[in-house]
Amino acid sequence: MKATYTDFLISNPNCSKFSSNQDAIAVFNFLNQDDNIIKMIDYCEMGKPALAACVSELEAFVDQLPHPTLLLTDSFTRTVIGRMIKSILEPFGYRPTVQKSFSKTCNVKYFSSASCYTLTGSATMKIAKFVTTI
Repeated sequence: MKATYTDFLISNPNCSKFSSNQDAIAVFNFLNQDDNIIKMIDYCEMGKPALAACVSELEAFVDQLPHPTLLLTDSFTRTVIGRMIKSILEPFGYRPTVQKSFSKTCNVKYFSSASCYTLTGSATMKIAKFVTTI
């Protein structure tokens, strides 16, 4: 089963101040979309930070929030987003291994680095990619 926002809060009690923050929940749901999970795992397999797969889209998503209560200029908030990704990738057996800086070509505004993940744990979910007839 995919990670839930509750799973994230249980495994990260120091993030409890975001427990009822609707913007934080929206960011978690954005990151937890199947397309973003697949892209993040693809980036993991290339040795790149998982967040690099969707960092521009994430920043644009947060920037367009009408009255944001989640500020990407805050370092703890950026750490919380990293912990969200950790919770999201964990069921797939991925664990953080190293922090890497974003390359200048990533075109990021708020993040300077993010964790790379390796398939090291036991997975309860997997990504299935296949070709099928329409």
